[in-house]
Amino acid sequence: MVSNMASRNIKAEAIIFNAYARDYPKAKLCNADLGEVEKESYNDAKKAIAQVQDLIQDFEMLNEAPLYPNIQVPGSNGRDANDFDTPCGRMQAANLRGMSRAIADERKRTGRPLRIILGTVGRDFGFYKFMLAQGVKFDVAGYHIYPHEKHKTLDMDPWFGPGGPLKQLAEFNRPVIINEFNCGETYESDFENQPDKPRTESCYRGFVKHMKMLVSQKLVNIESIYLYELVDEPHRKPPENRFGLMSDLKTPKVTMLLATAFAGGTLSKAEVSELTRRKLLTPEQIENWGGCQKP
Repeated sequence: MVSNMASRNIKAEAIIFNAYARDYPKAKLCNADLGEVEKESYNDAKKAIAQVQDLIQDFEMLNEAPLYPNIQVPGSNGRDANDFDTPCGRMQAANLRGMSRAIADERKRTGRPLRIILGTVGRDFGFYKFMLAQGVKFDVAGYHIYPHEKHKTLDMDPWFGPGGPLKQLAEFNRPVIINEFNCGETYESDFENQPDKPRTESCYRGFVKHMKMLVSQKLVNIESIYLYELVDEPHRKPPENRFGLMSDLKTPKVTMLLATAFAGGTLSKAEVSELTRRKLLTPEQIENWGGCQKP
C-alpha cells in the first residue's frame, strides 16, 4: 500500500505502538521498572523501523498519548510540564524515550532522513515540556485539533494560551504536522452528517474558516495537514462513525470537495457549484489554490 501511494507522490506517516500503548497489555503498569520499559520499547521500535525504513521516513510515537488514563495530574490544564509528572507519565516517558532513541539510531545506521514525531492534543503543551525534560527527543510536533465554527481561529483562541495553539506550538521551534483535523461539530450529539442540515452546514463553514487561516498563517511552519478520515465507518458508534470525507468510496462529501480545493486539486463544474452556492469559497479562490502545488 505504501509503495502504491509513493508511486502517486503520496507520503506516508507511520504510528508506532507497543505493549505499553493505550489498551495494550502493559499500559497499566505505571510502576514498572523504567529502565526495562525503555529497553523493551527501544528493541521493539528498532526492529519494526528496520523493516520499513526504506518505505517510510516519518514515525509518530503512540497516538494521543496525553489522553492516556492517569497520565495527567487530576484537575490540571495540561499546559505545564508538572501536569504530566505522574507514575504513568514517567512510565510513558520511558516508553517514548526508548522509541525516540531507536528512530535516531536507525537514522544514523541507515543514513536515511528518518524523523521522530511526538504528538499532542488540545492545550496539552505541557506534555511536550515534560517529555523534553525526560530526555524524549523529537524532530516534528504532531497536533490533533477539531475546531468548531464558533471558535476563534487557531492563531488567537485564548483557551489554548496566549496566541492560540499556533503560538504555543511555535515555542518548541519545530516544524508542525497537523495529523488530525476536521470540524468539531462532528462530535455534537445532534450532528446530522447530511448536507443542507444546520449542524452539518456549520461544519462546512468552520472547516473553511479554520483552513483559510492555517494556509495563510506565518506563526509556525506547518508542513502538512492530515484530514481525519477518508471514509465513514458506519459499524462504529457515534461520533467515530461519521468523520469521513466520503460517505463511501463512491460518495464524496462537501468536506472532500473543500479538501480538494485547498490542496489545489481538480473539481468538476458541479463540484465547484456545491462550494460556491454555499458561499464557502469563490470561483477565484478555488482557481488560485489550484496553482499552489509544489513542482
